[in-house]
Amino acid sequence: MEITIHGPTFYDQEDENVFFSCIYSLPGYKQVRGHGSELTISFDSEVSDTDIIQLLVICRRWFIAIEPLIAYKNSTNEGCYLWKKTPN
Repeated sequence: MEITIHGPTFYDQEDENVFFSCIYSLPGYKQVRGHGSELTISFDSEVSDTDIIQLLVICRRWFIAIEPLIAYKNSTNEGCYLWKKTPN
């Protein structure tokens, strides 16, 4: 299973380290590949609600569009406030 997101802009090396540490700690994480400004995150199996919520946290924290995650919104995780549009 793979999900592709638009990669963030990093402010310094530590910011980049923290971002990738968050990606690496996703419960079903297998690998991440970059191509241009996109990052494809591979998972061992189907993504869980926990994976999706954690990806929402990462995307919101680094101002990444959540559109690639919308397909994984379901009755179990739709209550998470991070689905709602946040102010710019």
